[in-house]
Amino acid sequence: MNHYNLRYPLLPFLLCFSLITHAGIPPVYHQIELNDNSSFYTIEAQGDYYEVGLAHGKKFKKEIRYMLNRFKFELVEPMMQSVGLEANYKAYREYCLYKTSFLKHIKQYTPGLYDEVFGISEGAQLSFDDLMVYNISFDELFAILEEMSGKNPSLVDGNRLNGHCSAGAIWNNGKSSVCYSLDWAKMFEGSQALMKYNVDGNILLLTGYVGTVGIQGVNLQNGFSVNAHSKFDLRADIHKGLPSLFFARELMESSNKKEAVSKLNQLPIAVGIGYVITDYQGAEAYELSANQKMKIETLNNRLAISNDLRANADMKISVKKYFNIDEVDLHHLSADYWKHNQDSELRFTMIHNYLKKVNVNTVNWIDVFSKYPIAKEVSIDMPVTNCWIIVNFDKEFMDIQTSPSHPGGLPLESFRIKYN
Repeated sequence: MNHYNLRYPLLPFLLCFSLITHAGIPPVYHQIELNDNSSFYTIEAQGDYYEVGLAHGKKFKKEIRYMLNRFKFELVEPMMQSVGLEANYKAYREYCLYKTSFLKHIKQYTPGLYDEVFGISEGAQLSFDDLMVYNISFDELFAILEEMSGKNPSLVDGNRLNGHCSAGAIWNNGKSSVCYSLDWAKMFEGSQALMKYNVDGNILLLTGYVGTVGIQGVNLQNGFSVNAHSKFDLRADIHKGLPSLFFARELMESSNKKEAVSKLNQLPIAVGIGYVITDYQGAEAYELSANQKMKIETLNNRLAISNDLRANADMKISVKKYFNIDEVDLHHLSADYWKHNQDSELRFTMIHNYLKKVNVNTVNWIDVFSKYPIAKEVSIDMPVTNCWIIVNFDKEFMDIQTSPSHPGGLPLESFRIKYN
């Protein structure tokens, strides 16, 4: 009897089959293509965490070097001076890495992202310590500086740190739409990156900055998005939780929205952050502090969020002291508190009121997100809208539009994914 090895004749067929799904639609990773004509810095990469980071570092070697210098000397050192410290980035780096528990928690809960940052540093041929501090120091920068100096940077005149990210969501009958604007410091303008990764099977579209593991994004394979919002008034503890970028990325790598919410409730976080997690069934929003996590209640399948407190009363001691608050009652905060947070309050109200007039089929986010103070162009002020993104979901498709500017500043770039 002849024995035939059928493995080899089948290989070409299996390879072709693996690249085509039913109805001729390719696998999710291959459904969209990023290119250098984008207004973002773009990268596509596949592999393990280290390999993806290595590719990122190699492609953006020059840009990351520029961004690190801006981070050190246009953000960290001026912020140090604002709270009465000497302008000394090396002292900040030492404190961030070795007098907090950030590295411990990154290695414990997100070891792959530790490897990714190491890969970025190897690819860019830059200091791993600097790249790690850069990835840690978003909202954590202000918590570290408060512990180093005893002064809360958000309460220092002139810093104006309360004018940051906004989001709205609306959903009904298996369709949803979420819009998010990413506001951060103006020295990050010009470094916005759009990253498409297949990291050990997790297929992600991330927005962030060159040299980072991403700020927010969409799980293209599993059909949900994660957006993050600073909550500077919520209690932080830089000795007991994950930095926010690492926390958010771990949520994004979940198998579905339900698992992402479960992780959100289980993982420790170091700083106050609001998260919005959305799929075709709708959005869920949470306010997280170092000590507690609270869900934001929604009405009529609509959600608005900015940076003021709506659900979590675990306020920083320094904020309570500054505004003479003994017991935090979120429904009866002082006029001085709301004056300090008037930018956030106005953005929340604008989105909330707009959503009353539309439904999931008629919502047109540019109508509200293009207006100040939701849209912040580059100016003398610290906060700038670096990026915005819209994701529309149904049970089969996601339609994604994004741009590295304030809403209306640059054209939206569009992608369509069949994820189910």
